[in-house]
Order: sequence, then structure tokens, then C-alpha cells
Amino acid sequence: MLRPLDPASFKREYWERKPLVVHREDPDYYADPLTLHDVDRILSTSSIRSSDLRLVVSGREIPLAEMVASGPGGQANALEVLYEQYRQGSTVVFKFLHERWEPLGALVRALSEEFSAAMQANAYLTPAGQQGLHTHYDTHDVFVLQIWGSKHWRLYDSPTRLPLTSQPYVRPQGGPGEPVQEFDLRAGDLMYMPRGTVHDATSNGEASLHLTVGVLPVLYATLLREALDQVLESDPRYREALPPGFVGDEALRQEARRTLDALLRSVPDAAAPEGLIDRAVSRALVGRQPVLRGHLVDLERLSSLETGTRVRRRSDLLWQLTEDSAGVRLEFHGKVLRFPAKVAEDVRFAVSGEGSFTPASLPGRLDDEGRLVLVRRLLREGLLTLG
Repeated sequence: MLRPLDPASFKREYWERKPLVVHREDPDYYADPLTLHDVDRILSTSSIRSSDLRLVVSGREIPLAEMVASGPGGQANALEVLYEQYRQGSTVVFKFLHERWEPLGALVRALSEEFSAAMQANAYLTPAGQQGLHTHYDTHDVFVLQIWGSKHWRLYDSPTRLPLTSQPYVRPQGGPGEPVQEFDLRAGDLMYMPRGTVHDATSNGEASLHLTVGVLPVLYATLLREALDQVLESDPRYREALPPGFVGDEALRQEARRTLDALLRSVPDAAAPEGLIDRAVSRALVGRQPVLRGHLVDLERLSSLETGTRVRRRSDLLWQLTEDSAGVRLEFHGKVLRFPAKVAEDVRFAVSGEGSFTPASLPGRLDDEGRLVLVRRLLREGLLTLG
């Protein structure tokens, strides 16, 4: 996605620091994840519902659901209602398209692993010479992949570096000012914008289709808030009220200052960084869409599993394995599986290998029935798949 820039250079020089623009002169560069013909097919074969689609024009959202409900034919004529708005200049926004289009799903899963972050992919289809959204910034980092046509982008001075979701863009009274960067993205080009980058864009002489891949990383701010919440819940001193009457009594205000200073100093001792980072790992794992292709068939064939049946770990699965004196803790798909210490070697073998294996090839001391029980559980939970 970044070529010719390598990922290490990107993370060192651009990530959360400054925008990146890559021009390629290769209009088919992104043909694998999505094409204009794919979008045409998605529109013609999908149910047109506002949970999956938005219509926007010049910063104003068109109430698609209401228009469909009140139009002739109702939901049956929804595609014509959508296209009529598109013909009149509305941008069609495909929300969370990676959940419905597998090539995008594969891209998002790979990036999620690369960044240890949740990802989402939206597509924007804009008629020629139109602007969908007003000037704004996003509160998440964004990669823009231009799929078809071209768009003219303008980037402005940003008032807030790395804003939180609670810090949305507020348009200044005098507008965003003059652009600090202005350029066209053509099919095959890429742009990266750190969250907080103020921008707007207008399609040129033909329709524009671009993907935005949003990065939703785990923030230090999130961990600090969780740490503080944990401290507040665990120690009643933090939940006490300031001294009654402190507003009109200087001595009581001094007492409150001393107490607050002591409480603030005690917070680091009550919130260990190791535990917070472990929670960050869990948060990153659960933020990724589960990988369960073929799982329905696996469940149906559980009873026929034999010691010679070949199975494998799902190749694009994110997982975390930890061991202690109590046993093994395996985390994936937002859940935690626990196993006794005696099967630690077998669980480690099952999750760490890249190729297929059979229950009989597990290296631990389990008998054949024990091996089948373990592999059945890993199949049933979705870590392993047949084949």
C-alpha cells in the first residue's frame, strides 16, 4: 500500500506526524481490493439500507431511508432513489465495506495486524465536479486509496494535534484559511493523514471513487483513563468529597489542595504499567474482525474428527498466548481460553505452526483421546480449521 516507501520509514517519519502523498501513474494499482465495476456490482446486488450507505452533498446528509420509504415502490425501488440522488450530485458513502467485500476484509485484517489497531474501510463515490463533505478533520488516522477518477484535495493548518474523539472539528468563524497543501489524487495514488489533519476534496471532471482506511489505535489516553477508573473503584479515598464549606474557607481549600496532591502522587503506585499494556493487547486483539471462513463446516464435522485428520491454525488470526504456573491462557476473537499446564506444549504447537498437522502429531504426553479432545475444542472455538 505504501510502495515505494517502506513501512519502517513510514512509521518513523509520517505516522502521527505529517501527511504523506504518493503519486504512482498506475491507475490499476488497487484493482485487487476494489474497482469501480466491483462497486457497481455491490450496488446492483445489495439491499439499499441506511445502515450500510450514506448520501451526502456539500456537507449535508440526504435522508435516504425517509426518501425510500416515501417514494413509489418503497424499498423495492431503493436503488433508483439512490441513483437519482447520485445523478443530482450526492456522494454515496459505503460504510464498513470491508465487512461485505472480502478483498477489502483481507486488506483490513493485514493492516490491523501491522498496526495492532482496529481498522475500518469506507468507500466514497462522488459524481464529477462535486464535494461530499465540508472541510473537517477526522479523529482517527486515515489512508486514502484513489480507486477511480481523481479528486482535488486541500489540506489546511490543523488547530488540534492528534485530537481525541471528544474533540471534533469546529469550523473557525473565518473559515479554515488558505490551504497549506493542494494536489490531485489520481487512480493508484495514496494519501495518509494523521488524525486532526483539516481537509476537504472535490472530484474533477469525472466520477471519483476512493477508499478511506481508518486506523483506530489504542491510545495512551485510553489506558490512563482506564487506570484512573480502576484506582477510583478500588480505593474509597478517591471518592471522598472536598471538605464541606471549602468555597468560603481558605483553610479548607488549603486542606483540599494537600489531600489532592497526595492522591495524585499515589495514582502511579496503584496502576501498574505492565497490567495496562496487557489490557492494551487485549483491546487490540478484540478490535479486529473475527476470521471464521469455513467455521460452519468445521462445526458440522467435529464428530468425525480422527487422529489422522489434518487441521491448521487460521493463517490470518491474531492471538496471544501466555503461560504461568496455573496453566495456559490463549486469547483471540475477544475471548480467553484456559488450559491446564500439562497441555501447554500441545497448545503452543497448535498455535505457532504455519502448516497443517494431525491430532496424532501433537508433541505432548496426551493419549489419542486427549489429543482429540484438545483439537476438537480448538476447532469448535475457531482457532483451528480443517485442511
